[in-house]
Amino acid sequence: LGHAGITRIKMMVEKGLVNGLEVIGPMDEKLDKCDSCQLGQARRRPFDAVTTRESRRLERIHVDLTGPIRVRALGGYYYSMPIVDGHS
Repeated sequence: LGHAGITRIKMMVEKGLVNGLEVIGPMDEKLDKCDSCQLGQARRRPFDAVTTRESRRLERIHVDLTGPIRVRALGGYYYSMPIVDGHS
């Protein structure tokens, strides 16, 4: 699922790094195991040691959709979609 573990979530809550997350019970180490991850035997794969840059423009693009954003952009938009060319 790609979610953060309980240790990281607990740290984020304690440092006030998240808004709107209501803790309704104790955050103990019993929560360290995610049933869905255990069933799927989720494993973090290592990153490739060597990265290669694309040789041509638009050979690969990286796109991310973010939002809704609290502060509206010009035109009243709530979402952002940055697009980066892997060659640049």
